[in-house]
Amino acid sequence: MSSLDNVVFNQGLGFDDEEKTAPSSEVHIRNQQRNGRKSLTTISGLPDDLDLKKILKWIRKLYSTNGTVKEDKVHGEVIQVQGDLRSEIERFLIDYKVCSKEEIKVHGASI
Repeated sequence: MSSLDNVVFNQGLGFDDEEKTAPSSEVHIRNQQRNGRKSLTTISGLPDDLDLKKILKWIRKLYSTNGTVKEDKVHGEVIQVQGDLRSEIERFLIDYKVCSKEEIKVHGASI
């Protein structure tokens, strides 16, 4: 699998080469139950300097799911992914240095 170093961040942001993580913020990963066994995983609180569509593209490829980027009045831009992928998305965000483990808040029952 190729690296996301140039994929995740928008161009021309002035990050140091050693520092490949976004500035600190709280990232919330939630599961919303739909009908029956269907559910949505939402990711909110990601910094504005990240390219959410490219992050979503990689999540969709890695976990064979579908998703979209929605605009929310309260949370700003939110990534919505089909299925309960809270633990997988948490691992993805940490492994690809989108944010640190301390910045991530996973809501709902542990899996």
